[in-house]
Amino acid sequence: MKFKIVLFSLVAPLLFAQTGNEILKKVQTKFNSIASFSANYSQTIINPQGKSAGKNNGTFIYKRKNKFIVDQKRSTIVSNGESVWNYDKTNKKVIISTFFDDPTSFSIERYIFDYPALCRIKFIKEESTDSEKVIQLIPKDEQIDVKEIRIWANTYNFITKLEIVDLLEMKYSFTFTDIKENPEIQEARFTFYPPKGTKIIDLR
Repeated sequence: MKFKIVLFSLVAPLLFAQTGNEILKKVQTKFNSIASFSANYSQTIINPQGKSAGKNNGTFIYKRKNKFIVDQKRSTIVSNGESVWNYDKTNKKVIISTFFDDPTSFSIERYIFDYPALCRIKFIKEESTDSEKVIQLIPKDEQIDVKEIRIWANTYNFITKLEIVDLLEMKYSFTFTDIKENPEIQEARFTFYPPKGTKIIDLR
């Protein structure tokens, strides 16, 4: 009997160990199970020398098919999945561009569903905890314009942090807190209507 107990204690960690692909699959399944979410968010940018190159925070609303609203102190960014409105509150100016041409476009779906097929996926055990698991995505070739992606997922398999390192070694981190699943959001909110007197620059 003792031998069986000891043997099980050695085998159990192997049985319950998770791979990066298994964690990613759970994240994808979770994301597919919801239509939208809202959260508080913070963004930090770190340059190649390890110094801060910028910080932002605000609220984030996301709906499937790349629709989102980012509301910050000095700006509001709205996407309906086709066009992006980047509104400068201070200068009362809005720049309108197509979704895939806009540098502020933030597609969570791209990092969860599109990029993984082009990457090697690894579970980062040393950065993971009981409440969060971390996986690393390293591109197999130069098909995508990032050097590394890291995804943090909580016990509900929802993304709580996304970290992207681009080809110039700039690191962008997005952290989500106070996450609410499936809030009711009117479709009209994903189209931005500039306030009267706003200067409009349409690049579409």
